[in-house]
Amino acid sequence: MKDPQEEEYHTSNHFPGEEGEEDPSEGTPVGDDPRVVSKEMRALEDEEPEEDEDDNPDATRTGPPISLQVVEGPDAGKKRRFKSVRMVVGRGKDVDLRLSDQAVSRRHLELIHGDTGTLLRDLGGATGTKVNDERVEEKLLKHGDEIVIGRTLLRFVDELEAVKQLQAEQDAKEAEAKKKKEEEAKKKEEEAAARKAAAANATAANKEDVDPDDPRFKEGTQVRSIDTIRPVPTRRPQNKLGDNKVIVIGGAGVGLVVLVVVLIIVLGKKEPPAPPPPDPKVALAATKMQAARSAIREGEYMQAVGLIEEAEKLKPGIDEEGLAKAARAEATVIEAFQAVRAAMKEGNYEEARQKLDAAPTGTTAKSDEERTKLDKELTEAEGAFYTKKADELLAAQDLDGVRAIISKLPSNAQPLYRTKIEEVEAAIAQDAANQAKQDRNSRAAAAKRAAEKRAQFIVEAFDAVERKFENGDYDRAVLECDRVVEANKGDEEIRNRAKNLKRLIPQFGRTFEDAMRKVQSNSLEAAVRPLKKSEELYMQIGFSGGLLDTIHEKLAEASVRAGKAAMARNDVASASKNFREALRLNPDDQRARDGLASLESKVEELYQRAYVEKDRDPRSAAEKFRIVIDTAPEGSELRDKAQIHLRELNP
Repeated sequence: MKDPQEEEYHTSNHFPGEEGEEDPSEGTPVGDDPRVVSKEMRALEDEEPEEDEDDNPDATRTGPPISLQVVEGPDAGKKRRFKSVRMVVGRGKDVDLRLSDQAVSRRHLELIHGDTGTLLRDLGGATGTKVNDERVEEKLLKHGDEIVIGRTLLRFVDELEAVKQLQAEQDAKEAEAKKKKEEEAKKKEEEAAARKAAAANATAANKEDVDPDDPRFKEGTQVRSIDTIRPVPTRRPQNKLGDNKVIVIGGAGVGLVVLVVVLIIVLGKKEPPAPPPPDPKVALAATKMQAARSAIREGEYMQAVGLIEEAEKLKPGIDEEGLAKAARAEATVIEAFQAVRAAMKEGNYEEARQKLDAAPTGTTAKSDEERTKLDKELTEAEGAFYTKKADELLAAQDLDGVRAIISKLPSNAQPLYRTKIEEVEAAIAQDAANQAKQDRNSRAAAAKRAAEKRAQFIVEAFDAVERKFENGDYDRAVLECDRVVEANKGDEEIRNRAKNLKRLIPQFGRTFEDAMRKVQSNSLEAAVRPLKKSEELYMQIGFSGGLLDTIHEKLAEASVRAGKAAMARNDVASASKNFREALRLNPDDQRARDGLASLESKVEELYQRAYVEKDRDPRSAAEKFRIVIDTAPEGSELRDKAQIHLRELNP
């Protein structure tokens, strides 16, 4: 099913069948021939859409023709095309390509498409990002690049570049086919010319015996020719005219007979008949038999059997050597060997040994060599497997298990493992006292992991609530709490947290909105109290989004403003408290540091006044000493003296 949201990349197709159209099976399409339709291009167009991209037939695509394919990992087969110029990949719910791989961070990486190409940027994923086995922070991608995050392998696909590559490959194939066709045509012309020359040479050879153009056979020279061969007559005085007449007529008759014979020879001489054209089925059958022999040499026996069967259909009886029977026998042996290796791969070595013993005997030296090689591999694999198993059992202190398999170990390794059994037994006896402690530690660690896993589960359960809360949609966040409870029926902890959030979120919303109104109206001193209350409620709610940073930023600004106002009205305690609050939120706030520095003289003055009043008005002096203690820096001499005088006044 083709995704209606994707851009379509296709070429026009030509279908024969209508009158006047040529059959696309004739000739070799080249260049921009519309018959050229790549299978790979159709595969690109026919890919299955994923998730929410396959249900909207009226949707349109605006992103570039690039995509990410999940090649390996828990989400193998998944694909996501760009919807815009940016794609975020991760495990979270607010990403463009969401993966279930737990080794992938919530927002692991992003791809940004621009004029210079597509830039990959790592977003600080815990397992990092590799492109073509190279660890990267940023990388400009090209078509076919492989990206590894966690246990997932992604492939970057630039569909335009893929089409260009496929077209280039198609053009190269067409050029090769055209060149081959021209060479065949040239060869046929040379063979025809050779046959024609041979025929001409044969005709000329036949004409060498009698040449019809000999002037002696021409009518105008016939009498002269006869005269030249006529004998000199003896003197015969009587009938001279009659004798000459007989000789002339006789010579003319002989010449005429010779001419007729020559004409019969020339006209009756024909070129030898052309040999019959070779049968294309026989030639194709021979080609397939040759391919079958090559397949047998390469060990592709079933392929060879198929080729021989096709050759037999074209020319029955062509397999005179019985290659098909031998190939089937070898294929059976190879299949048996493959079954042995499959059992070895699964660790079923006893089954593998039984299959190897039952495997039929091959008909070639190659299969015998393969059997010997496989027997050696099986013996080595058995030894390595049971050795590894023995090591694992020793590590687990399963001595009975080691004793059960020690006879299956290589003979030269058995004494060593008997010694190891004795050593482990001694170690077990020595470590018996510490085992209980290790067990307690293990249980504590397991409990801690379980608690962390439980806490993570609860955080994820309230993920939708947190998103709406961080976006300022407090009413919908409260409604989402009910959905969380409905989805986790019977979970008392989640139910109690949802109940608490439904109480705290509205309080936070009202308090925070009140604080922000005061901030916006520049009443920062008045905003300190609701901002501190907002911070307190946020900590009770327990989310960890960016909203807390906003609260801290505004509270630090408001605290500095409130501290300055308190200084203006000579309220040293309030000024100190506000400046220290600002430094708690932003240790680099120079304004708060300057404010505390300017308070030092006032604190010193307050201490002097308290010291003077301590005998006359102990209560007022005690209050001033308390302000000095709260205001003076921790560990300062002034603070220490104020604490001493306060203890004297309140023993």
